[in-house]
Amino acid sequence: MAARQGGDAGGGTAPPAAAVSVGNNVFKSGHNGSANPAVDTIAAGGTVTWTWTNTGGVQHTVRSLGLTIFRNSVVTSGDGSTYQVVFRRAGTYQYDCAIHGAAMTGTIVVR
Repeated sequence: MAARQGGDAGGGTAPPAAAVSVGNNVFKSGHNGSANPAVDTIAAGGTVTWTWTNTGGVQHTVRSLGLTIFRNSVVTSGDGSTYQVVFRRAGTYQYDCAIHGAAMTGTIVVR
């Protein structure tokens, strides 16, 4: 399945960082507002920060999926908690919440 690209797909230089909110059963891009899937494009060497907000105490994770992988987060429920990954190689990285599966998904496109 081809990854859908969000508001960063128009060419030009990809930003060096992205922020994704982890809410009550939602991943939401801080850049373009896309959600489930949250889709962000960053430059190689860039960082993505996931921040737990308005989770209502519900536990969530960031779990890498597919052939191009990154390190998974631990299970977290506290608002204000963060998880960061530096993406050094170009590729398309898909992720979900290990607890909620297909209900919470996202894609990071690294150029």
